[in-house]
Amino acid sequence: MNSISIKRSNGTFSRRSAGLAGVVIFHALLIYALVTGLAQGVVKVIQQKVEVSVISEPPPPPPPPPPKIEKVVQQPATPKPQAYVPPVVNPPPVVQSANAIQSVTSDPAPQPAPTPAPVAEAPKGPVSAKGNCSGSAVPDYPAKALEDEVQGVVSVVFTVGADGKFNGFSNVGFDGGIPPRYRSSFKSAISAALQGYTCRGSTSLTQEFSFKLDSGS
Repeated sequence: MNSISIKRSNGTFSRRSAGLAGVVIFHALLIYALVTGLAQGVVKVIQQKVEVSVISEPPPPPPPPPPKIEKVVQQPATPKPQAYVPPVVNPPPVVQSANAIQSVTSDPAPQPAPTPAPVAEAPKGPVSAKGNCSGSAVPDYPAKALEDEVQGVVSVVFTVGADGKFNGFSNVGFDGGIPPRYRSSFKSAISAALQGYTCRGSTSLTQEFSFKLDSGS
């Protein structure tokens, strides 16, 4: 009977040992799985939640600056300027002498008007060619009058232009010794001589020409 009891106890102990070993193995596998896979997943989920929460939450605003205290300094009241009132000074009495009163009341003597400078008047009639002309030439004796021994005095009045050159006769006078038929030749000889005159411009001039024969010839 004792042997049978021992055999039963050995069979029961074997079954218990096998069940206990299976439980141990199961827990070991479970712990390994948790450590290797599940634990890392849980850590990642927790880390992601932490990171998301950190990024999504904005930083707290900075504290407001302390209020600025301004010191108010009261300006002293400026005194109102008073209007300047000049002192009244009585002028001294003015004493005028009799000469001063006379010089003030008397009218100044009128100043004489300035005498205008005399204006040179243009000559009303012809003036002498002597002193007013230069380069005077002696007219040639007409050949026919010289041959016929005709002699006499010819008085001429002539004009000159602005350039002072002979411009023409105004009057020609002959004395009784020159017959009329010789007068044109004497006039031509005098006109040729006056072409060489240079006189005062725009002037009327007069001159006499004497045609005389030499008594010794």
